[in-house]
Amino acid sequence: MKHILIPVDFSDQSWNTALCAFNLHKSAGVRFYIFFSEQHDYATGEATVICEHPAQQLSSWVKKLEKLKGSGQVIIPLKWESDFISDMRGAVADNHIDLIVMSTSYPNIFCDVLKGSHVREVITRLKCPVLIVPREFQCKNPKQVVLITDYNFNHRAEPTSVINNFIKRTSAHLNILQLSKTGNALSETQQTNKTFLQTSFHDIPHSFHFVMERTMDEALQFFVDVQQVDLVVLFAKNINLSENVLFSPALSEEKDYHKNIPFLIVHE
Repeated sequence: MKHILIPVDFSDQSWNTALCAFNLHKSAGVRFYIFFSEQHDYATGEATVICEHPAQQLSSWVKKLEKLKGSGQVIIPLKWESDFISDMRGAVADNHIDLIVMSTSYPNIFCDVLKGSHVREVITRLKCPVLIVPREFQCKNPKQVVLITDYNFNHRAEPTSVINNFIKRTSAHLNILQLSKTGNALSETQQTNKTFLQTSFHDIPHSFHFVMERTMDEALQFFVDVQQVDLVVLFAKNINLSENVLFSPALSEEKDYHKNIPFLIVHE
Protein backbone atom coordinates (compact mmCIF):
# COMPACT_ATOMS: atom_id res chain seq x y z
CA MET A 1 0.00 0.00 0.00
CA LYS A 2 1.55 3.24 -1.17
CA HIS A 3 -1.23 5.85 -0.83
CA ILE A 4 -2.81 6.19 2.63
CA LEU A 5 -5.72 8.55 3.33
CA ILE A 6 -6.18 9.63 6.97
CA PRO A 7 -9.32 11.69 7.77
CA VAL A 8 -8.72 13.81 10.89
CA ASP A 9 -10.77 16.04 13.19
CA PHE A 10 -7.79 17.23 15.31
CA SER A 11 -8.82 15.20 18.35
CA ASP A 12 -6.45 13.09 20.46
CA GLN A 13 -8.09 9.96 19.04
CA SER A 14 -7.47 11.22 15.52
CA TRP A 15 -3.82 11.88 16.34
CA ASN A 16 -3.43 8.36 17.71
CA THR A 17 -4.91 6.99 14.47
CA ALA A 18 -2.44 8.97 12.38
CA LEU A 19 0.43 7.61 14.48
CA CYS A 20 -0.86 4.06 13.93
CA ALA A 21 -0.98 4.61 10.17
CA PHE A 22 2.62 5.80 10.20
CA ASN A 23 3.70 2.94 12.46
CA LEU A 24 2.16 0.32 10.15
CA HIS A 25 3.62 1.84 6.96
CA LYS A 26 7.32 2.54 7.36
CA SER A 27 8.62 1.70 3.89
CA ALA A 28 9.89 4.31 1.44
CA GLY A 29 7.52 5.57 -1.23
CA VAL A 30 4.43 5.81 0.96
CA ARG A 31 2.34 8.95 0.53
CA PHE A 32 0.17 9.97 3.49
CA TYR A 33 -2.81 12.21 2.73
CA ILE A 34 -4.02 14.05 5.85
CA PHE A 35 -7.65 14.85 5.17
CA PHE A 36 -9.40 17.51 7.24
CA SER A 37 -12.82 15.98 7.77
CA GLU A 38 -14.85 18.14 10.12
CA GLN A 39 -15.59 21.86 10.35
CA HIS A 40 -14.57 23.36 13.69
CA ASP A 41 -15.98 26.42 15.43
CA TYR A 42 -12.96 28.65 15.62
CA ALA A 43 -14.73 31.99 16.25
CA THR A 44 -13.13 34.02 18.99
CA GLY A 45 -14.60 36.28 21.62
CA GLU A 46 -14.40 37.14 25.28
CA ALA A 47 -16.69 34.29 26.32
CA THR A 48 -15.41 31.70 23.86
CA VAL A 49 -12.45 29.37 23.83
CA ILE A 50 -9.94 30.49 21.25
CA CYS A 51 -9.36 27.68 18.79
CA GLU A 52 -6.87 27.54 15.97
CA HIS A 53 -8.28 27.98 12.47
CA PRO A 54 -8.74 24.54 10.81
CA ALA A 55 -6.28 25.40 8.04
CA GLN A 56 -3.70 26.34 10.68
CA GLN A 57 -4.41 23.16 12.63
CA LEU A 58 -3.95 21.08 9.49
CA SER A 59 -0.65 22.80 8.76
CA SER A 60 0.46 22.29 12.38
CA TRP A 61 -0.35 18.57 12.26
CA VAL A 62 1.53 18.13 8.98
CA LYS A 63 4.60 19.80 10.49
CA LYS A 64 4.51 17.49 13.52
CA LEU A 65 3.99 14.40 11.38
CA GLU A 66 6.88 15.43 9.10
CA LYS A 67 9.18 14.68 12.06
CA LEU A 68 7.79 11.14 12.30
CA LYS A 69 7.72 10.09 8.67
CA GLY A 70 10.22 7.60 7.30
CA SER A 71 12.83 8.10 4.63
CA GLY A 72 11.34 8.55 1.18
CA GLN A 73 7.84 9.22 2.51
CA VAL A 74 5.62 12.21 1.68
CA ILE A 75 2.80 13.92 3.63
CA ILE A 76 0.14 15.82 1.69
CA PRO A 77 -2.66 17.88 3.35
CA LEU A 78 -6.15 17.78 1.83
CA LYS A 79 -9.01 20.05 2.89
CA TRP A 80 -12.70 19.14 2.86
CA GLU A 81 -14.75 21.84 1.13
CA SER A 82 -18.28 20.46 0.92
CA ASP A 83 -19.93 17.05 1.36
CA PHE A 84 -17.73 14.64 3.32
CA ILE A 85 -18.42 11.45 1.34
CA SER A 86 -18.27 13.22 -2.03
CA ASP A 87 -14.91 14.75 -1.16
CA MET A 88 -13.64 11.46 0.25
CA ARG A 89 -14.69 9.68 -2.94
CA GLY A 90 -12.90 12.34 -4.97
CA ALA A 91 -9.77 12.10 -2.81
CA VAL A 92 -9.70 8.30 -3.20
CA ALA A 93 -10.06 8.50 -6.98
CA ASP A 94 -7.76 11.47 -7.61
CA ASN A 95 -4.93 10.19 -5.42
CA HIS A 96 -5.22 6.45 -6.15
CA ILE A 97 -5.78 5.68 -2.46
CA ASP A 98 -4.95 2.11 -1.41
CA LEU A 99 -6.14 2.37 2.21
CA ILE A 100 -8.23 4.67 4.39
CA VAL A 101 -7.25 4.75 8.08
CA MET A 102 -10.01 6.12 10.33
CA SER A 103 -10.65 6.50 14.02
CA THR A 104 -13.83 5.98 15.98
CA SER A 105 -14.55 7.18 19.49
CA TYR A 106 -17.55 4.87 19.82
CA PRO A 107 -17.56 1.36 21.32
CA ASN A 108 -19.70 0.03 18.48
CA ILE A 109 -19.11 1.54 15.05
CA PHE A 110 -22.39 0.24 13.65
CA CYS A 111 -24.81 0.95 16.51
CA ASP A 112 -28.11 2.59 15.61
CA VAL A 113 -27.21 6.05 16.88
CA LEU A 114 -24.34 6.20 14.39
CA LYS A 115 -26.39 5.98 11.21
CA GLY A 116 -24.90 9.26 10.05
CA SER A 117 -21.37 8.64 11.26
CA HIS A 118 -18.41 9.14 8.96
CA VAL A 119 -17.02 5.67 9.68
CA ARG A 120 -20.24 3.92 8.78
CA GLU A 121 -20.65 5.95 5.59
CA VAL A 122 -17.09 5.30 4.45
CA ILE A 123 -17.41 1.53 4.97
CA THR A 124 -20.75 1.24 3.20
CA ARG A 125 -20.37 3.82 0.43
CA LEU A 126 -16.70 3.83 -0.61
CA LYS A 127 -15.13 0.77 -2.21
CA CYS A 128 -11.70 1.16 -0.70
CA PRO A 129 -10.02 -0.87 2.07
CA VAL A 130 -10.63 0.77 5.45
CA LEU A 131 -8.68 0.27 8.67
CA ILE A 132 -10.80 1.27 11.68
CA VAL A 133 -8.83 2.18 14.80
CA PRO A 134 -10.97 1.97 17.97
CA ARG A 135 -10.79 4.43 20.82
CA GLU A 136 -8.91 2.17 23.27
CA PHE A 137 -6.40 0.69 20.82
CA GLN A 138 -2.76 0.93 21.85
CA CYS A 139 -0.88 1.11 18.56
CA LYS A 140 1.38 -1.88 17.90
CA ASN A 141 2.45 -4.06 15.04
CA PRO A 142 -0.06 -6.94 14.78
CA LYS A 143 1.23 -10.47 15.30
CA GLN A 144 -2.05 -12.40 15.19
CA VAL A 145 -4.60 -11.42 12.54
CA VAL A 146 -7.94 -13.18 12.04
CA LEU A 147 -9.97 -13.21 8.84
CA ILE A 148 -13.56 -14.18 9.56
CA THR A 149 -15.59 -15.93 6.88
CA ASP A 150 -18.41 -18.37 6.30
CA TYR A 151 -17.15 -19.37 2.81
CA ASN A 152 -20.54 -18.45 1.35
CA PHE A 153 -19.42 -16.20 -1.51
CA ASN A 154 -16.87 -16.41 -4.30
CA HIS A 155 -13.64 -14.67 -3.39
CA ARG A 156 -11.57 -12.63 -5.83
CA ALA A 157 -7.86 -12.04 -6.25
CA GLU A 158 -7.88 -8.28 -5.52
CA PRO A 159 -9.18 -8.36 -1.91
CA THR A 160 -7.09 -11.40 -1.00
CA SER A 161 -4.00 -9.65 -2.39
CA VAL A 162 -4.74 -6.70 -0.05
CA ILE A 163 -4.74 -9.13 2.89
CA ASN A 164 -1.63 -10.88 1.57
CA ASN A 165 0.29 -7.62 1.34
CA PHE A 166 -0.81 -6.54 4.81
CA ILE A 167 0.35 -9.83 6.38
CA LYS A 168 3.69 -9.73 4.57
CA ARG A 169 4.34 -6.13 5.59
CA THR A 170 3.57 -6.75 9.26
CA SER A 171 5.06 -10.29 9.43
CA ALA A 172 1.88 -11.43 11.18
CA HIS A 173 0.18 -14.84 11.27
CA LEU A 174 -3.17 -15.05 9.48
CA ASN A 175 -5.93 -17.10 11.12
CA ILE A 176 -8.91 -17.88 8.88
CA LEU A 177 -11.88 -18.35 11.19
CA GLN A 178 -15.17 -19.97 10.23
CA LEU A 179 -18.01 -18.94 12.50
CA SER A 180 -20.53 -21.79 12.64
CA LYS A 181 -23.60 -22.30 14.83
CA THR A 182 -23.99 -26.03 14.17
CA GLY A 183 -20.83 -27.55 12.72
CA ASN A 184 -17.91 -27.11 10.37
CA ALA A 185 -19.08 -29.40 7.53
CA LEU A 186 -18.87 -27.43 4.29
CA SER A 187 -21.02 -27.60 1.18
CA GLU A 188 -19.35 -28.10 -2.18
CA THR A 189 -19.53 -24.35 -2.88
CA GLN A 190 -18.09 -23.49 0.52
CA GLN A 191 -15.25 -25.96 0.04
CA THR A 192 -14.45 -24.38 -3.33
CA ASN A 193 -14.28 -20.95 -1.72
CA LYS A 194 -12.11 -22.26 1.11
CA THR A 195 -9.74 -23.87 -1.39
CA PHE A 196 -9.43 -20.51 -3.15
CA LEU A 197 -8.32 -18.94 0.14
CA GLN A 198 -5.85 -21.77 0.74
CA THR A 199 -4.30 -21.13 -2.66
CA SER A 200 -4.32 -17.34 -2.23
CA PHE A 201 -2.51 -17.47 1.13
CA HIS A 202 -0.11 -20.31 0.38
CA ASP A 203 3.03 -18.18 0.75
CA ILE A 204 2.19 -16.49 4.07
CA PRO A 205 1.90 -18.05 7.57
CA HIS A 206 -1.75 -19.05 7.98
CA SER A 207 -4.04 -21.58 9.65
CA PHE A 208 -7.74 -22.49 9.50
CA HIS A 209 -10.05 -22.58 12.54
CA PHE A 210 -13.71 -22.79 13.45
CA VAL A 211 -15.79 -22.00 16.52
CA MET A 212 -19.19 -23.68 17.03
CA GLU A 213 -22.30 -23.28 19.13
CA ARG A 214 -21.86 -19.61 19.98
CA THR A 215 -23.31 -16.42 18.58
CA MET A 216 -21.00 -14.84 16.02
CA ASP A 217 -19.93 -11.97 18.25
CA GLU A 218 -19.33 -14.33 21.19
CA ALA A 219 -17.37 -16.70 18.95
CA LEU A 220 -15.15 -13.90 17.72
CA GLN A 221 -14.60 -12.61 21.26
CA PHE A 222 -13.66 -16.15 22.36
CA PHE A 223 -11.16 -16.50 19.51
CA VAL A 224 -9.71 -13.03 20.15
CA ASP A 225 -9.10 -13.98 23.79
CA VAL A 226 -7.63 -17.44 23.10
CA GLN A 227 -5.39 -16.46 20.19
CA GLN A 228 -4.55 -12.98 21.50
CA VAL A 229 -5.71 -11.47 18.22
CA ASP A 230 -4.42 -8.00 17.35
CA LEU A 231 -6.53 -7.24 14.28
CA VAL A 232 -9.69 -8.55 12.56
CA VAL A 233 -10.20 -8.66 8.78
CA LEU A 234 -13.67 -8.75 7.26
CA PHE A 235 -14.91 -8.87 3.67
CA ALA A 236 -17.38 -5.99 3.23
CA LYS A 237 -19.33 -8.13 0.77
CA ASN A 238 -20.25 -10.60 3.51
CA ILE A 239 -23.27 -8.71 4.82
CA ASN A 240 -24.33 -11.49 7.20
CA LEU A 241 -21.01 -11.43 9.06
CA SER A 242 -20.84 -7.63 8.95
CA GLU A 243 -24.19 -7.30 10.70
CA ASN A 244 -23.50 -9.99 13.28
CA VAL A 245 -19.89 -9.09 14.08
CA LEU A 246 -19.96 -5.30 13.81
CA PHE A 247 -23.29 -5.05 15.62
CA SER A 248 -22.59 -6.32 19.12
CA PRO A 249 -25.47 -5.98 21.58
CA ALA A 250 -24.66 -9.21 23.45
CA LEU A 251 -21.10 -8.53 24.61
CA SER A 252 -20.42 -7.28 28.11
CA GLU A 253 -18.80 -3.96 28.94
CA GLU A 254 -15.75 -5.77 30.31
CA LYS A 255 -15.13 -7.76 27.13
CA ASP A 256 -15.92 -6.14 23.80
CA TYR A 257 -13.52 -6.44 20.87
CA HIS A 258 -14.92 -3.23 19.38
CA LYS A 259 -13.10 -1.21 22.03
CA ASN A 260 -9.53 -2.31 21.42
CA ILE A 261 -9.28 -4.41 18.25
CA PRO A 262 -8.81 -2.69 14.86
CA PHE A 263 -10.89 -3.86 11.89
CA LEU A 264 -9.59 -4.01 8.32
CA ILE A 265 -12.58 -3.95 5.97
CA VAL A 266 -11.75 -5.23 2.47
CA HIS A 267 -14.04 -4.70 -0.49
CA GLU A 268 -14.58 -7.09 -3.38
